[in-house]
Amino acid sequence: MTNKKVLIAVDASEQAEFAFNWYFEHIHGENNEVVLVHCPETPSLPALSLTHPMNVPYEEWQGAMVKQHEAVNKIESHYQAQCIHMKVKHSVKIMPHQGSPGAAIIKMAEDEEVGMIVMGSRGHGKIRRTILGSVSDYVLHHAHVPVIVCPPMK
Repeated sequence: MTNKKVLIAVDASEQAEFAFNWYFEHIHGENNEVVLVHCPETPSLPALSLTHPMNVPYEEWQGAMVKQHEAVNKIESHYQAQCIHMKVKHSVKIMPHQGSPGAAIIKMAEDEEVGMIVMGSRGHGKIRRTILGSVSDYVLHHAHVPVIVCPPMK
């Protein structure tokens, strides 16, 4: 691999943790730089407030934003601590999105000029994947670099 920069997509799932660990056990070289990418969905503003139906539900939306911010910080801290412990050159990128997390991952891979993408797969069934789409399927079909998708643990 000429480009030693690797993007690892992370979130709070066991599959992301498995993919992260798999990369370090099987691929990582001491000169590689790791770009950890988390793509949380931006909470949408509800049309109606549940507590005050005639008002814009700003407080409810703000509460959702605070909860999401706390969750993102927890994920970022978790993976950053592991990279620091292993003395890995790394960066953490948070890419909030309101559409496809797959598109956000592809954009970050292009912006960071990575040579590889590593991610986990939740292992949804064929019907669910067809209806809802799959982040890993999207990345596999749109990436211009090799993609490693770690299947769900059994």
